[in-house]
Amino acid sequence: QAIVELAPAVCVPHMFCLPGMTTYRAIFDALHIPLVGNDAGTMALSTNKAQSRAVVAAAGVRVPEAELLRKGDRPQMSPPFVLKPCNEDNSRGITLVRKEEDAAAALEYAFSFDPRVVVDEYIAGREVRAACIEEADGTLTVLPKIEYFLTDIRTSAHKLQTDSSGKLTANAIKAAKQDGDRQCPADLSPQLHARIDTMVKEAHRVLKCRHYSLYDLRIDDEEQPYILEAALFCSFSPLSVIPAMAEHSGREDLRHPGLFHSLLDRAAAERRARPAALDASAAAAPTADTLSGSVFSDGLERQSSGPTSERSSTEEEDSDAAAH
Repeated sequence: QAIVELAPAVCVPHMFCLPGMTTYRAIFDALHIPLVGNDAGTMALSTNKAQSRAVVAAAGVRVPEAELLRKGDRPQMSPPFVLKPCNEDNSRGITLVRKEEDAAAALEYAFSFDPRVVVDEYIAGREVRAACIEEADGTLTVLPKIEYFLTDIRTSAHKLQTDSSGKLTANAIKAAKQDGDRQCPADLSPQLHARIDTMVKEAHRVLKCRHYSLYDLRIDDEEQPYILEAALFCSFSPLSVIPAMAEHSGREDLRHPGLFHSLLDRAAAERRARPAALDASAAAAPTADTLSGSVFSDGLERQSSGPTSERSSTEEEDSDAAAH
């Protein structure tokens, strides 16, 4: 009732916990108060790495081969592979397993964060983040990409600095960044840019994202990109990844805080238009509504990656959250 009496025009979500990304967003949606960014259903799907990868793979987007484990299960694929909790952000609980004898300790570590663990095929190569934003006319624009220069995978130490007790430091985001550890815009070939652009736009559509979306990708030696997972939270602070990417776009309207202000205006306008708005464009392909929960529902079900996008045509979001 207190929220209704305030009569807010728009809600900007800043809660990075699971209830904040899901339950509280759903409350505002039920109250017909528009949100900047993705709704509760899309956020819930994105936090479940097994289900969100199944949705994008069914749409023909390339993802690593994967398995879903519960306690007592063992990986069926051979190393190297990446173990990560199914519902966790900021790369907490993640391990690159190169030798079979290291798997037991890595499994115990991952299961300490979540009762389900995803086993991802390890894609040796480069790591990139890519984001797309919705323009006022509904078209999607892919922002300049970030490449991270890594020895193997990104861990929580690459994203947030902690003290000896494991608590975040006062400058957790800035302190975790090292000179020369990333580059934006990423130096990629025109062909690779095109492949990634196609993939992230398709993922944005089938996950039913709104306003923006952000993805972590690996790129193999043949310049084939794989989406690892979606990172759909953005606080739109000056340190946030999406505003940082937009700074390199060459467009004054996207420079911080221009993009944020435009999304505020658009969300308010969507509230007035919402009764007549139907997303008919997503009906022709699998989406979060039709596929969520249909894959990786039990046991050790496995899913290989779909065909390439060409053929089928968390907070470090603020701190580079959520992925290898």
